[in-house]
Amino acid sequence: MVRTCVCLVSLVIFALAASTAGAADFGTRDEAVAMVKRVQEKFKKEGSDATFAAITGKMREFHDRDLYPYVLNFDCVVQAHGTRKELVGKSLYEFRDQDGKFVARDTVELAKTLGHGWTDFRWTNPQTGQVEAKSTYVERLGDHYAVGVGIYKDEQVNSNTVAIISGSPSSDATYLQVAYDLAAVLNAGENLRILPVVGIGGPQNIRDVRSLKGVDIGLTQISILNNFRHSNELLGVHDNKIVYITKLFNLEAHLLVRSDTTSLEQLQGKKVNLDELGSGTNYSIREVFKRLGIKIEEVNMTQVEAIEKLKSGELAASVLVAGKPAPSMMRLKPSDGLSFLPIPYTKDLGANYLPASLTHDDYPEIIPAGQAVDTIADGAILIAYNWPKGTDHYQRVERFVNALFPRIAEFQKPPHHTKWREVNLSSALPGWTRFEPAEAWLNSNRPQPAFDQQRAQFNAFLDSRGFSDRQHATEDTEPHERLFEEFLRWSHAREARPTSN
Repeated sequence: MVRTCVCLVSLVIFALAASTAGAADFGTRDEAVAMVKRVQEKFKKEGSDATFAAITGKMREFHDRDLYPYVLNFDCVVQAHGTRKELVGKSLYEFRDQDGKFVARDTVELAKTLGHGWTDFRWTNPQTGQVEAKSTYVERLGDHYAVGVGIYKDEQVNSNTVAIISGSPSSDATYLQVAYDLAAVLNAGENLRILPVVGIGGPQNIRDVRSLKGVDIGLTQISILNNFRHSNELLGVHDNKIVYITKLFNLEAHLLVRSDTTSLEQLQGKKVNLDELGSGTNYSIREVFKRLGIKIEEVNMTQVEAIEKLKSGELAASVLVAGKPAPSMMRLKPSDGLSFLPIPYTKDLGANYLPASLTHDDYPEIIPAGQAVDTIADGAILIAYNWPKGTDHYQRVERFVNALFPRIAEFQKPPHHTKWREVNLSSALPGWTRFEPAEAWLNSNRPQPAFDQQRAQFNAFLDSRGFSDRQHATEDTEPHERLFEEFLRWSHAREARPTSN
């Protein structure tokens, strides 16, 4: 089943990449408007006869892929046509398209009453030979004519589709749900379409954003992204091909054990499931155990499989990194004899992780009321390829950002994943460059006085706890910044939390 799913995803990616590559074969709205302007210029300089002859004669300036002008007089008689010379001189007053629209009448009425604008109808696409939905930009031409140049709407979908590589359907990772939420809120017909793509895991998602055709955006973990750069630099590879759009939320580590296991040291030499190979959990938790000095016998399987083997005693533990509450953990019952084991937050873990906790509110069946289990958390982050400014791919990601950022509050309401309530768009990722349009949006919309006040409150908190070295450029600077980002997330989540009556 998984293999079939992966094959289907590959076909989708291949088709999307082919469609994206072919998008340049079709004109855009801006190009349609520009061609109308060229008709206007020629009409003013050389008059109607020369202009109409150039259009019907398919002069290069008026014939570009599927873009071409047509001109009607106010009686709906064709004066010039860029692809169908046989229509010149004929009246289209009574002509209706497949949907029953009077194409010529609508064109003329728009030119006469408003002077310019867009009108939609169905017409033959000269590139495909098929009757397709067309959107045409119309302007009044002189005192007696209307000129139009249209784009074929079915082809525009490709240029406005943003593919996001997310998570695996067999995993508990939050990525797939996040991608579905993005599609549900941001999809806007031909203007923007979010296409969630099933991924393998955080490490592969980075590679897919860097090199897989058709993928524009990806979800991964902060620890994986940082280690990806570090491992590349060890091999002498230095590049800036990845930029981040925004940090999202915490992904908590869930270390599940039988109830008779009470410390990490008891896992030494034991079989521990680190989720499926290639998953974000697998990559990051292997590093965590290494840093904590716990040597385990790693096994790899889904959480559903691992839980059954935990119950039977075949495994000592299973670990999952996912946004709480994770579906597989929500299904646990007291009778299962399983519990969460604390993971201590220490300096040995470096700056990639934060202290976190799992509470009774998160998992009421296996965490008693009033109790919590200390753990660590990684961070989810939205990344993109660092496309040259002005390219088609750059503009797609820019369109995505300008749709997402102003509407972040919509994601923080049901039925969307509760983790959206932690999102603070201002959170920065030290050492990485934010996608330029995202940074520009934040600079234009950031409430700086409130941000400065929060920073001052946080610094006062650090001072009160004896962290007087926070202002110095030491190795502890980045953890302090990470804690400040966590403070902002916590504060933002509290503000977004619905109040009870």
